[in-house]
Amino acid sequence: MIVIDKTSQLRKTAFAIKNSSTIILPRWYEVLEELDLNARMMPRDVSTRWNSTFDMLKFAVEYRVAIDTITAERNMKLRNYELGKEEWKIAEELCEVLKVRHLTSIQNTHYHLE
Repeated sequence: MIVIDKTSQLRKTAFAIKNSSTIILPRWYEVLEELDLNARMMPRDVSTRWNSTFDMLKFAVEYRVAIDTITAERNMKLRNYELGKEEWKIAEELCEVLKVRHLTSIQNTHYHLE
């Protein structure tokens, strides 16, 4: 399924950035600084928590320019994880679907606490 494949690419990008403390991670922070974005790591997508997929996608959509920048740099060796326009559109649409679920979950939790 194409949606799973694209979220997998984002997961792999996040993993590569976080686990490359000598090359990719320092460059990630440089890119964020160059783009005047807050220095943050992409949230991990945990298979047992659906809302972690939402958190990862929300971050990815907000930090799209930084992700595109670092995956496009040949020396970072992340070109296999680049997303095209259509793939980003799918990520944005999935994020919106999960956002509704996320908000419903928050409302239900609030309702049960009252």
